[in-house]
Amino acid sequence: MLAKTKILTISTDPVLVSFLQQGLNDGEYEIISTRHTGMHLRDVIDSEDPEFIILDIMMPTLDGIGTCLQLRQWTHLPIMMLSTWGTGDSTVRGLSLGSDSYLTEPFGVEVLKTRIDETLKRNAAATVDPLSDMRTGKY
Repeated sequence: MLAKTKILTISTDPVLVSFLQQGLNDGEYEIISTRHTGMHLRDVIDSEDPEFIILDIMMPTLDGIGTCLQLRQWTHLPIMMLSTWGTGDSTVRGLSLGSDSYLTEPFGVEVLKTRIDETLKRNAAATVDPLSDMRTGKY
């Protein structure tokens, strides 16, 4: 049995959370949802140990941008921001603030899964130390 990728979704939108849970709970992913932001979020991440974060940019108290900035202070987990902002400027802004991927709504489940997988692969490749092969003599 293949291990599931544990994904933490951070959103206060019950429709979005339901969509993510229904669309991604198909055997490949394990979805953990939270409405927490700020300090409580660190406790959730520490206890749940997710491999990936899906972050809704539109939240009332501390929006996704502020949450992303806080997350980047203490985690390198891949973050995908979801937004209804459809402009190129907002995508660039989200990526420049520390997210690894950015997806504007509406989107389908297959596009979401592809982006998750691409982001995980890209981040896994980025964490490989290119000098480690040189030290061992393996290429």
